[in-house]
Amino acid sequence: MNTKFSLLILILVLAVTTAMAKPDKNAIKSIVTITSYDKEGKVIKTGCAFYISSEGYALSTYDIFKNAYSAEVIDHKGKKNKVTRICGANSLYNIVKFKTDNTSATPFSLADNKAAVGNSVMIISNDAKNLPIIETTVSNISDIDSLKYYTLEQKTSNKYSGCPVLNKDGQVTAIMQSSQNRDNLNSYALDIEFEKLLNPTGMSANEIALNSIYIAKELPADEPQARTFIFLFAQNTKDTVSYLTTLDDYIQTYPEESIGYIQRITYWISTQNYSRAEEDFQAGLAIAKDKENIHYEMSKLIYRINMLKGYKTYKDWDINRASTEADAAYQINPLPIFRLQKGDCQFALKQYKEAFDSYQEVNKSNLASPQTFAAASVAAEMSKQDSTIILAMLDSAVNRYGTPHPKAAAIYLLQRAAHLDKYGRYKEAARDYQEVENLSGTKNLNDNFFYIKSHCDTRARLYARALTDIEKALQIKPNDYDYIVEKALAQWRMGNYDEAIYEGEKALKINPNGADAYKAIGLALGEQGKKAEAIKKLTKAKELGDPQAEELIKSLNNN
Repeated sequence: MNTKFSLLILILVLAVTTAMAKPDKNAIKSIVTITSYDKEGKVIKTGCAFYISSEGYALSTYDIFKNAYSAEVIDHKGKKNKVTRICGANSLYNIVKFKTDNTSATPFSLADNKAAVGNSVMIISNDAKNLPIIETTVSNISDIDSLKYYTLEQKTSNKYSGCPVLNKDGQVTAIMQSSQNRDNLNSYALDIEFEKLLNPTGMSANEIALNSIYIAKELPADEPQARTFIFLFAQNTKDTVSYLTTLDDYIQTYPEESIGYIQRITYWISTQNYSRAEEDFQAGLAIAKDKENIHYEMSKLIYRINMLKGYKTYKDWDINRASTEADAAYQINPLPIFRLQKGDCQFALKQYKEAFDSYQEVNKSNLASPQTFAAASVAAEMSKQDSTIILAMLDSAVNRYGTPHPKAAAIYLLQRAAHLDKYGRYKEAARDYQEVENLSGTKNLNDNFFYIKSHCDTRARLYARALTDIEKALQIKPNDYDYIVEKALAQWRMGNYDEAIYEGEKALKINPNGADAYKAIGLALGEQGKKAEAIKKLTKAKELGDPQAEELIKSLNNN
């Protein structure tokens, strides 16, 4: 080969090589090896990670962290640091942001400028102490969710997944992605800007990927977001240790906020660790600024456990204690919600008149609802108040919905119907029962509802509707003796005597000793003028214990 030509080739190679700056000497301190462990301490996976801040924040891949209970990083000198918090996780792009206990980490600088097609970049690996480097070129850029997704010319193995991609200035511009296609001639990297999306927010606690990692989570940076996080985290995680650590973080960061103590008290009570709950209760009262909330929540929690079957009273944790805590909350801040809790405690203590007064105070506030008026109606009934007061409460419960009534009003219409029926206002009761059926839908109601409704219709002298209702009950439960007898009586009231006799005989096939079935047949036979047969059936009913049979026999004998 011509010497001058060889020299020219060498110069060109050197020019290309020197065009791409090498990472500075601190880069080897910024890249680490990460290992994750399961619940038993067995290794799940090992891979690459790198620091992005001096406080110990770093990035790696999600597949390393999934189902992990602990993890650690090892630097180029063999020094280990624990992973202390998970900031964010994304299973789709296979990235996790986490924090270690290294508070003096040497981080990579993150690139401000996006890489462009044709730019040279370096892939840095943790594979050995000599900091392996793959130099390649950006061949294509795609926009995904407002972020850049880079196609790199050099094919790499998945061991580079999670490794940093550096620009010519040695700044991280992207993070390597896993390749699902072994035949692909390229490799791919996601814009480093993605790491900003892994900062925790209140809604992060709902994320499946984050909750599939059993390492403590980092709280969002501001209190409202942190409050939302711990509330949602309690509902979504099964990881007790991580949850308690998160609560500890919240309480240490925001010691004057009651929610952290309340969440932890709730947890202790759910695990029957009542002594720890009492400790947190006292700690919260000593420090928190909104002490009324601690008293209120403690009242609710003690009230609830007293409603549990088998609860053995812990110290003074009875309904009286729940009532005292509700009082304490109300004395600090006289909110209707605290008075409502007091009313519930009074009701549980069978202090029905006092409970009624508490519910009525709530009913004069903006917290009034169908539920509070219904509660007042029950308290009024239990304290033996006049029926007009009870019905007035139920009227208010129904009227809170406005007209036309929505489906939600059905439960209160049903309660009002039962009371109207009880107080002899049968037609009004029958009207409410019918509206319950209209709102709920016939198919959504059970046989007992139609049995009760049929009785009410009978008392309201709506005989045709009573017959229809008992037939609906029989469609659900066709061989019920009581329903068949009721249908026989409904047919008798309608003047359908043959049908009444038929239903009565049908009932006797189910219960040969059914006194009221014999009575129904006797009534129908009597209306047909078959006196002797009627008396025979009624006598049988009398022998079987029917209380009305004797008077009916006397009536037939006097005619």
